[in-house]
Amino acid sequence: MVTVAKDDKPDPRRGIQSLEIGFSLINELAAASGKLPLKQLAERAGMSPSKAHLYLVSFMRLGLVVQDAATSRYGLGSAAVHLGIAAINQLDVVDRAREHLPEAMEQAGCSVSIAVWGNRGATVVYRIDAHLPVPLSVRVGYVLPFLSTATGRVFMTHLPEREWSKLVETEAQLDPAMMARAIAALAKIRESGVAITAGETHSGFFGISSPVFDSDRRICAAVTALGLSTGTDLRVDGRVAKAVLAAARTISSDLGTPS
Repeated sequence: MVTVAKDDKPDPRRGIQSLEIGFSLINELAAASGKLPLKQLAERAGMSPSKAHLYLVSFMRLGLVVQDAATSRYGLGSAAVHLGIAAINQLDVVDRAREHLPEAMEQAGCSVSIAVWGNRGATVVYRIDAHLPVPLSVRVGYVLPFLSTATGRVFMTHLPEREWSKLVETEAQLDPAMMARAIAALAKIRESGVAITAGETHSGFFGISSPVFDSDRRICAAVTALGLSTGTDLRVDGRVAKAVLAAARTISSDLGTPS
């Protein structure tokens, strides 16, 4: 039972500790790249396997967690998916994206998406497709690579390094040269307002991305155009870059970014 302060207003410092402890399991499952065995999941959440199992039983009853019948590993369930979709739908930035991205798609002549910063990096939350093909992997919910995508580089440019340095370590170790190219591009991205990549993640495809800022001038999203590189003007003052930059600035203005 939650206690109430003498002035009848709930004390924001109080809560249900067991919920906070148990939800660490959900957070670890959300951060994992796949389903996890009980021992590993419990270890990541900082609790014993027996204690973790009790929480997981309740989470499975609620549909937040599922257990693979063949491997006994745990993953997020349908209720967690529904919560995630509901949270995305309630983001002001997604509402603004739905309003402005169709025009950006028409002007750019290619598919356009918006990504927000999640616990694993830049995550696609809304996408509108043109008639030109886009890589199937870049779907809603997809967590984008940092170094090889325009979206990832935009977040690297405008977020404090401490927020992305640990997340980018694996990519940097696999491709130090890519890390060097990404770091070298950050100053130009900040100056021009757009990041441009071509053939880095998917051969033959480009990405052009621009940041969306909130009322405190902090990056809260990125608008990104994605399409075939052949025949596309990939300059910072080209048609696609102008359309992406205009959409990002319009959404930022709607969110209250000071002019």
